Amino acid sequence: MTIKAFFVGTAAAFTAFSAASAGDMADACTAALEADGRDASGCMCLENEVVANDLVDEFLELGNIADPDERYASASDGAKAAMDKCTR
Repeated sequence: MTIKAFFVGTAAAFTAFSAASAGDMADACTAALEADGRDASGCMCLENEVVANDLVDEFLELGNIADPDERYASASDGAKAAMDKCTR
């Protein structure tokens, strides 16, 4: 799975959830990717990276960008590093 393909599902899923409860982002990511028949194994890793690196607001904002290529291009180096670490 490419980073961009992974990010398409995860960023959109994050827009529906608050970062207040641990596991919400990973659960949303997993549900979105599994619904599309895609590998969701990196979702918990991504949530951990997003929270640990204070990227929640950025991921929520990126989730508002409809085009996956534009969304990925708009991500900060920190957000891209989190995606790189958590995808295969």
